[in-house]
Amino acid sequence: MQHRMLGGGYTNMENEYDQGYGMEPGSMMSSHMPDQVANFLREFQYWIHRDVYVQNKQGGYEPDASLRQEKLNEIQTCYEYKFSKFSDGFYKEESWPNAEAVAQLVEGDEVFLMLYKELYFRHLYSKLGPNITLEQRMESYENYTSLFDRIFSDDDDDNNLDRLDLPVQWLWDMVDEFVYQFTDFCRFRTKDLKKRSAAELEAMGQNPKVWDTMQVMATLNRMVALSDINSILRDDKKEPEANKLHTALNSEIGIAHVQLVLGYYALVSMCRMHCSSGDYWTALKCIENLDFKGSNSDQVPVYMRVTSCYIALYYYMGFSLMMMRRYTDAVRTMTGVLMYLYRTQHLTRPYQYEQLNKRSEQMYKLIAMCINLCPQRNVEDIVIQHLQDKYSDQLGRLGRGEEAMFEEYFSYAGPKFFYPGHPNYADAANTVTAKDMTQTLNQQWAVFKVDMQQQQKLPVIRSYLKLYTTISTAKLGSFAEMPEERLRTQILALKHKSTGLLKTTKAGTAPLDGEVMSSSIVDFYMDKGLVHIADSRLQPTFVHYFTKHISKLESLVSDLKVRVA
Repeated sequence: MQHRMLGGGYTNMENEYDQGYGMEPGSMMSSHMPDQVANFLREFQYWIHRDVYVQNKQGGYEPDASLRQEKLNEIQTCYEYKFSKFSDGFYKEESWPNAEAVAQLVEGDEVFLMLYKELYFRHLYSKLGPNITLEQRMESYENYTSLFDRIFSDDDDDNNLDRLDLPVQWLWDMVDEFVYQFTDFCRFRTKDLKKRSAAELEAMGQNPKVWDTMQVMATLNRMVALSDINSILRDDKKEPEANKLHTALNSEIGIAHVQLVLGYYALVSMCRMHCSSGDYWTALKCIENLDFKGSNSDQVPVYMRVTSCYIALYYYMGFSLMMMRRYTDAVRTMTGVLMYLYRTQHLTRPYQYEQLNKRSEQMYKLIAMCINLCPQRNVEDIVIQHLQDKYSDQLGRLGRGEEAMFEEYFSYAGPKFFYPGHPNYADAANTVTAKDMTQTLNQQWAVFKVDMQQQQKLPVIRSYLKLYTTISTAKLGSFAEMPEERLRTQILALKHKSTGLLKTTKAGTAPLDGEVMSSSIVDFYMDKGLVHIADSRLQPTFVHYFTKHISKLESLVSDLKVRVA
């Protein structure tokens, strides 16, 4: 998902921190930050390290479920609500206090400081955007690598780390922001190199591992490997009744729980990285073991516990399927998450609305392109109605095969592609180098355009085939205004473009799974000079109406259970 600020727009400061944690007058910290902020940071630190173990009857210690839930709830409140409130109240136009100032307040607590700096730099990115300095970008990278290395370290004697337990929303946002800042740096280091100062070019040249593609991917791969998440997911695929993933999530606490969840979200982020760099097969391969909805009907998939993760996963999965010419599967994938958002829009938090709305519109436009390139019968009525109400003129232009309309939709709805390599900083003044970088970023549209141009005449042929059961190629050629020999080529192209991998109805299948079959709404074959069309029109019955609405009701009930859980 795109970068976002924490929480949402609270402007009126409350006085809840004026007492209880107050600082002594004249202290060093009181001159650096308001007392309310200092009190908040102390409280935040307290909940981060809150011990949830209690003594049992046998004299040992075991975690208390209620204490742990209280700890996670309070951390979530500090993370999502209070941090945003103080940002709007004290740091709307400036950064939070630097780590050195906070270190004095929290007595050099390294774990808390790394978590604080993660929020500190995220706040900087949201305020400064493209104006954030190279030094700040590098410091953020160093903090992320230190934080992830510390979380996945083998140091069993680190008591502060053992007690670390964070809400799943923060863990997802942490990995998501890590990848966002990486892609932002990729654009930073390849854009307008001639405008960079000599000091910036020298610093980037001397630190090639900072935000390096292979280093970032290695960090995500390390999370996956050390959390052993793929092994757990594969076991659940083989024996769904074992339910190892959800058993582990419910039984593990502290750092073990954090490692498991980060490993899971690292898989989703790897899908995003590969998709945004144009490697669509690998993007889908990364997530083949995920607990997709339906693989185990008794449990809620982990990616659905955080709405932004759910949307990001299905968006990048749908776009990858579209670029692999699996248009039907792409429409099904994106329709599923759009229907979920439609049913739960009243539960959307205010600060998420704008972001989710933009992502929804991107998926609607991708679906519009897909159904024009590959017409389909079983598209949700709500999706079709939304497209017709909001984009009726654009749909007509897409139907006529206007390249400019396809390009406009592709540039808006596609992910922000990035160049994964390093430019030649020593040759930054060379305009050809800068031009090559720009061309690399536009290659994905060029690939999609080729397939779109190959299908420009197919909608006309398809429309005539629906009117006949048998028609000669000469007559069809005259209708389509093309020579008979060229028509034969176009008919073969229609057969080829409508045949490919298609997911089966079996629940829980991996994204790359599928069977070779036709997705065309018109079935035909050519015998010498005649085209024979099968009558695939179905007689209307009440069975389809009732089964469709029963399925919608069951899906709605399932989504409500997810929200309750």
